[in-house]
Amino acid sequence: MLELTVFFSGALVMVLEMVGARVLAPYVGTSAIVWTSLIGVVLACLALGAWAGGRMADRHLSRRGLALALAGAGLGCALTALCHPLVGQWVTEGIGNLYVAAVAAAVGIFALPALFFGAISPYAIRLRIGSVDTAGATVGRLYALSTAGSILGTFLGGFVLISFFGSASILWGVAVCMMALSLCNAARGGKVRAALLSLCLIGAVMNGMYGSWQENRGGVRLVESPYNSIRVYEGMDWGEGGRAVRLMATDPGYSQSGMYLEAPNELYFRYTQFYALGPHFVPGASRVLMLGGGGYSVPKWLLSEQTPLAKPADARVTVVELDPAMTDTARRWFALRDDPRLTVRHEDARAFLNRQREQYDLVFVDVFNSHYAVPFQMGTREAAAALRKAVAPGGVMLMNVISAVEGPDGQLFQSIFNALEPSFAEVRVYLAGGEAPDRLQNLMVAAFAERREDSAFVANADAGVVGSVANGTGAATAGRSPGAVELSNMLASRYTGPLTFASPALTDDFAPVERYTLVLLRQ
Repeated sequence: MLELTVFFSGALVMVLEMVGARVLAPYVGTSAIVWTSLIGVVLACLALGAWAGGRMADRHLSRRGLALALAGAGLGCALTALCHPLVGQWVTEGIGNLYVAAVAAAVGIFALPALFFGAISPYAIRLRIGSVDTAGATVGRLYALSTAGSILGTFLGGFVLISFFGSASILWGVAVCMMALSLCNAARGGKVRAALLSLCLIGAVMNGMYGSWQENRGGVRLVESPYNSIRVYEGMDWGEGGRAVRLMATDPGYSQSGMYLEAPNELYFRYTQFYALGPHFVPGASRVLMLGGGGYSVPKWLLSEQTPLAKPADARVTVVELDPAMTDTARRWFALRDDPRLTVRHEDARAFLNRQREQYDLVFVDVFNSHYAVPFQMGTREAAAALRKAVAPGGVMLMNVISAVEGPDGQLFQSIFNALEPSFAEVRVYLAGGEAPDRLQNLMVAAFAERREDSAFVANADAGVVGSVANGTGAATAGRSPGAVELSNMLASRYTGPLTFASPALTDDFAPVERYTLVLLRQ
């Protein structure tokens, strides 16, 4: 039984760590900073627990001591499942620095179970050592079993559990398993631990019932996947006269996709309307590649009756979205419908670019690994070369970047710009957020396969080729959304300052995007 305990404890502690990123995501995001904080805190607590467990094993060696360590780990997981929303909310509201907030959240949520998990191995080793002559073999065997369990837990948590169960359900499940292991290791005091096991089982059942109740009453829907913790919720857009909206979020304080409930094909976010620059620059465009699906607002718009494409019937839109759960969420809650003109590929955008050989009139890039940063591998010189190969002669690539253009807050854009410039004939930037160049905002970066003349673009805009892009084609209509951006205003938002920057271009070898986005992390 002791060997099985060590094996399963090793597996369950890794399940705890794998689900930890999903637990922290709604409060501090999913950046490398969060992963670093989680791993560091868990390792520190495991080490402290091992030290304390070893001392206790030398002083009070018994199977009951091991059982109590197992029960402590189970109770800690139960408290984590029960209290993490309160701790996470306190961290979000009380700490503005992401580094401090991530560490504080990891400590407040995972320190207790990790401490008890750390104490299990010293107890088990001390109980199993019968002779000094065989101590090495005993320690090696138990460590090997624990490591094998950890490998199983890593794959089980990352590949299976997170894909099919919510993070709270997984935490309750770990709590139940640890309580069951505690009962199996010592009969003395078993009534109390049996009662705790029963409470954990009740907690797991009630958690599932609460999730179903929330969804049925239209509250926050939570979708867990190996890549994201996706929250879907509804609200009112008072800037648009109180129109009902549905939003998708994967990071705290930010929404990644939005949809008006009465107009599902209308573009909700201002920056998405700037993708209309693509059909304007390439009037005959029909082949579109969209890297990053999210809520599929742009593909829906392109394939709707509101499309700015010249020949909608001939349109072919390919969307590359890493997370299948994103596509499922878009189908379920964001009115994404099957369309023979739409092709969806579930894979990494850079990996897709590296091996695909087709060319597209328009390539749209809207990929983020958190609310603030383009995945570094999509903004490098090497990525720019792959993007250029995907752009057909006369085509254009449009990339959404959150950054300033000028000043210290513009390092991310400047480095991406310097990476794109060698591969494209011309690179322009449009201030999609409507702010001054030194202010953080959405930027729409346009990279052209060939250099273009401004006169043709201006003529097309004056003629109303695309017009009001949020909810119609042609000239602006009286019934358009108040938030619609006129194409002429988009063109007028072009940055006209010097496009010579000292920031080094991002490369696959060196891309410090986390450092460049510190200002966003402080928001």
